[in-house]
Amino acid sequence: MNQGLLSSPFPEVTEQPVSRGLGEKSKAMDQYKAIVDSRTGKVFAVASQEYKVMRHEEAIERIETAFAENPQLGAYQVSTSFYNGGGRMRRQYSFSDVSTQISPDDTINLELYMYNSYDLTWPFIVTLGAFRKVCSNGLVVREEYFRIKRKHSLRFDSLSIKKELSSAIKRFGMQSAEWRRWSSMPLTFKTYKRVMSARAFGKKATEEIEKRVFHDAKDSTSDGFPMITIWAFYNVLTWYITHCAVSLNHQVELESRLRVAIVFLVRAMPRFRRMGS
Repeated sequence: MNQGLLSSPFPEVTEQPVSRGLGEKSKAMDQYKAIVDSRTGKVFAVASQEYKVMRHEEAIERIETAFAENPQLGAYQVSTSFYNGGGRMRRQYSFSDVSTQISPDDTINLELYMYNSYDLTWPFIVTLGAFRKVCSNGLVVREEYFRIKRKHSLRFDSLSIKKELSSAIKRFGMQSAEWRRWSSMPLTFKTYKRVMSARAFGKKATEEIEKRVFHDAKDSTSDGFPMITIWAFYNVLTWYITHCAVSLNHQVELESRLRVAIVFLVRAMPRFRRMGS
């Protein structure tokens, strides 16, 4: 079920001229403009005239138009987060009709995240991937299928969202067997160290993750390393992002690092053998 735009307070964004100095000494700065919420007077940023404002509502309309052109996506749930008084928006769509089960209590959905900002922090970003619901208040990324990133100084007419969505749905269906393989592959100490180094976790974060790994492991090897699958280990990493990020910006940063970590994880995977074999 779709949520309407009235479910969130969108800023009333306007572009206003910029000047330098006060009174008679004021001088117009024609090469710049201010991006302002006319309702509150909040100045989100001062940008060059080349900067093209993509309004949050316009970004949403573009995305949801692409959904309508891909009816195989089915129904979706929407959640919207704002930061800096509406200067940044992250909107996520979860497609419950496009899902696969790794085990009876482990279901993965296709989900799309959209980012947009008025304060120059983020360009317009659309990322779609496979997500696993781990609790009632968090969805975490598993596998990214496409990522569209556009600077606000570029035209947005050429976005190929419709085509990318269709391709992603096909890849999602093909990926299920690989995820099930992950759920049977044991995590080795070498793989663990490589991934943790790639993520560059701090001391506190490393301790939290290690505690969770030992907590989730059913047993340990003769040298004390927890017996846990690669799938379960990746779940621990995404649990940390979902529950320990101190802000929306921090979470976005951690998710970006996680995409790097998964590359190291795949490269470091041992030859396949089932747990307990």
